[in-house]
Amino acid sequence: MIMNKHSFYTYLLLSLLLICFGCEDTIDGLALRSDQNERFYWENNVAASARIAKIMYNESNGSRGERFKIVHVSDVHLSSWSLSNHYVLPINLRQSVQFANQQELRINAMAVTGDFISYGKKDEAKTYMEAFARFLQQDNYIPYVICTGNHDSNIGAAEDRSPIMSTLLYKPEITNLLFSNNQNTYQRTPNENYYYKDFSNPQGGTIRIIALDMIDQPNNEYNTLNYAHYSQEQIDWLSNVALKEGMTSSHSIIILNHYPFQPHDSGASTYLCDGDYVHPWYMIPEIVEAFRGHTTLTKTYPNQFGGEDIFVNADFTNNTAEFICYLGGHIHANAYFEIQGLSNEQTDLPKQKMIICTNQAPSEVGTVYNRVKREEDSLSSNSFCIHAIDTQEHKIYITYFGAFQPEGEINYPDIHELSY
Repeated sequence: MIMNKHSFYTYLLLSLLLICFGCEDTIDGLALRSDQNERFYWENNVAASARIAKIMYNESNGSRGERFKIVHVSDVHLSSWSLSNHYVLPINLRQSVQFANQQELRINAMAVTGDFISYGKKDEAKTYMEAFARFLQQDNYIPYVICTGNHDSNIGAAEDRSPIMSTLLYKPEITNLLFSNNQNTYQRTPNENYYYKDFSNPQGGTIRIIALDMIDQPNNEYNTLNYAHYSQEQIDWLSNVALKEGMTSSHSIIILNHYPFQPHDSGASTYLCDGDYVHPWYMIPEIVEAFRGHTTLTKTYPNQFGGEDIFVNADFTNNTAEFICYLGGHIHANAYFEIQGLSNEQTDLPKQKMIICTNQAPSEVGTVYNRVKREEDSLSSNSFCIHAIDTQEHKIYITYFGAFQPEGEINYPDIHELSY
């Protein structure tokens, strides 16, 4: 049922009144939520819902077509020290689930793009990861997709940035923690953390979301806190399964990857000043570019540490589907950019787009790119993105819940529009 404007705003008013009856959440003596924090959630809810109402429909040509809407959360970083995303009671994560499940918003999917946990001893990290999976699923009737981030293998780092392997969560442990009780249906190879899921597109056709695993290694050969690694098997799967299996001309593709697809630059001229790729950063974007251009790609991508190279042999000459964008995180700031510098760039097509969502909890606030003020127990305590995708216009509309305006920029847009 689609609510009319009067019913929609009546609902929002009633929701706001509920704060008068809100109660304080306390678990094991931890006062992790206040009545004041509840009020901030509902204020943010009203503002974000009003923005979504502006972008959820395509009303051109006298029609009213519903767009595909994603609640995009990143860098949740559950820990024992975050007030907003404490593993015992992750307030901000619960708020994003609560927000997405409001029927009148008609959210089609949730996406969480990595760094589900912060770091800790191995048993602590397991507890954080289990809590993330449990609270993401609790009272959540929206299908969701997740991809791993560099923190999710829990490789600790010494003062000299050398890895502490004793804390490592191995791939089978991560798989078990994330997927053993996951009630979503994914097209996933057993014992792997990469997969895809197809969603019905309200505008017709199918949205396929592909989740990549950037910490994909069987043991501990690479320090995946600092270096993204994709196995040969994952790249083969991306080229020959995820971008081909059951694909039709009515498919539109979104890919989740935690790291930005850009070259590493410690001087922060790109969004990847912290972290790098074991194989060239452009490997996956060049596969996608061949997909977009209906061409082939035969190329070897070297391992910068002298280990096994990745060989790509992909044939997309029969592809009729389209690519929308990448969704990611890591930089603890909201951003979007075009993918530059591909050897097989299709100059007759718009450049590939990547959209980055900021960190969810202010305890992990970014210091390099983020100019958005974040404070606990305030309207800026929580932050995540909402995307409305229009496969008829070939556009992406981006808006926000909670903090998003850089300090000093009072006219910063609350809705952004990208063409793809």
